[in-house]
Amino acid sequence: MIKEFINIVESMEGITDDWFKKGSFETYKLNKPVPYTIADSDGVTKTLEGPVEHRAGHYIMGPGPKEEFWPLDPDNFHSKYNDNKDGTATPKKIDKIAKLADHDGVVKASWGDLNYKSGEDYIVRHGPGDYGVVKKDIFAQTYEVSK
Repeated sequence: MIKEFINIVESMEGITDDWFKKGSFETYKLNKPVPYTIADSDGVTKTLEGPVEHRAGHYIMGPGPKEEFWPLDPDNFHSKYNDNKDGTATPKKIDKIAKLADHDGVVKASWGDLNYKSGEDYIVRHGPGDYGVVKKDIFAQTYEVSK
């Protein structure tokens, strides 16, 4: 019983770089153009993981495979996407680490909280302390496992 409690407490602590050490794999986004608009005012983007605040000038990506949208600040956009100058952007081939969530929780991102569910969402590590949440079916359509 005590061991079960300790495991629950550990899983409630959330996602850290150490969490990826076991059961993760290398991946990257597929080279598929994604539409975007640029927000002309502050607001909230309704993502699949919940509402996320955005600022004027942020890139609102989407719709994606499930008609979803997600905001990116300009620096994040330019570090992760090549702007095709036609209202679409193509993901840069950046190796990342991913792992299927093994507990329910929330990723604290600079732009808001991203809820995830065990067995339903992948957590993608973009870099140290930089995580995203991707629904399992969307991950299958937009990511490739590195070889």
